[in-house]
Amino acid sequence: MNRFTKALLVLAAFAIGAVMWWKINYPTYAWNQKLTVTVSTPRGDVSGSSVVSISWAGNFFSRGWGGALFHLTMRGDATTVDIGGGQFLFAMLGYQDSQEKQCTGLIVPKLLGQSDNDFWGSDSFKHVQAARGRGPITLPPKLYPHFLRFRDIKDPATAELVDPDNLAKSFGTGVRLVRVTIEITDEPVTRDIKKVLPWLSRNVGWFRLDKPPNLPPFGPANLIDIDTL
Repeated sequence: MNRFTKALLVLAAFAIGAVMWWKINYPTYAWNQKLTVTVSTPRGDVSGSSVVSISWAGNFFSRGWGGALFHLTMRGDATTVDIGGGQFLFAMLGYQDSQEKQCTGLIVPKLLGQSDNDFWGSDSFKHVQAARGRGPITLPPKLYPHFLRFRDIKDPATAELVDPDNLAKSFGTGVRLVRVTIEITDEPVTRDIKKVLPWLSRNVGWFRLDKPPNLPPFGPANLIDIDTL
């Protein structure tokens, strides 16, 4: 064995060791989750679902740098429900480290956590992964995402927040939220929202919403993951 071959073997062993060290110290926990929203209307119950990919990766900068322990990568669309008559209800995506009501990647960890504070970390994420195949679980209202509609589906300037306790105010008499469920699934990420909102892009700014001052701004990235816009 010549020196060049030995050097290559040493380099390969070092690379393999470095990868193993990284995976042990900065693990990644990933799953696909399916959110389904069911609404009662005068013409019967209607529902919409979307599958979003969630990945929590250990953050190198968390050790001594003051960063978060894990970094979220999310792929997918907001859940869309066709109410009828050209009206749609959207259950929006929420992001890590924002002031949004619910981070999409933490809905299931919070749902399955043993306490309100037991949802952030490796054990919690493993618990979520183990729930694959368990089937749909009904969300309590405190874990609902924010809901949105457009008075004119072709015009982002007509965006409005929707009260899940009073869908009739936005969609008319006889329309009410029945349930919101979530499940860990092997189904692929869904990509349907641009069929309803073909104008979605990075060029569309924040939606002009009448909202409480404690809520953050909302925009296209709350309807389709920011990396896909």
